[in-house]
Amino acid sequence: MNPEEQGFWPRWIPRWNAAVGAMDALTGVLLMAAPGFALRLMGLAVPPGEWIWVSWIGAFVFAVGACYFFALKPPVDRERRIVCATVWRMTAMARTVVALFLAGKIASGMLASGWATVALTDAAVAAVQWIGLKRRWIGGR
Repeated sequence: MNPEEQGFWPRWIPRWNAAVGAMDALTGVLLMAAPGFALRLMGLAVPPGEWIWVSWIGAFVFAVGACYFFALKPPVDRERRIVCATVWRMTAMARTVVALFLAGKIASGMLASGWATVALTDAAVAAVQWIGLKRRWIGGR
């Protein structure tokens, strides 16, 4: 029996989308509005002169988080499944790129090891979504 018939996905996928979306949207807003404060909360340090770039990155972090809000309704019909699958594909791709970029910069010594939490978070979220897409947790073909 597929997950759709079991009623598995409607219970947790919208909650996942809300939680992950809120995590990134709120982080993005904090990075845009108060980059120094946001970085301290994350245990990271960037010189104040670089905060404009951190704020700019915050806009992208917010945008990725906001994408999840398009997929808050349970994927109960074909249209909702397409929306949810598209959100998962695009955000998983962005997260994979970010995780790989950060891992490379940490390994080369260009970024502090504290950035590993960001890389690992993005990698973990992307992995869940790639696996879910492969296993058709959202349903559809």
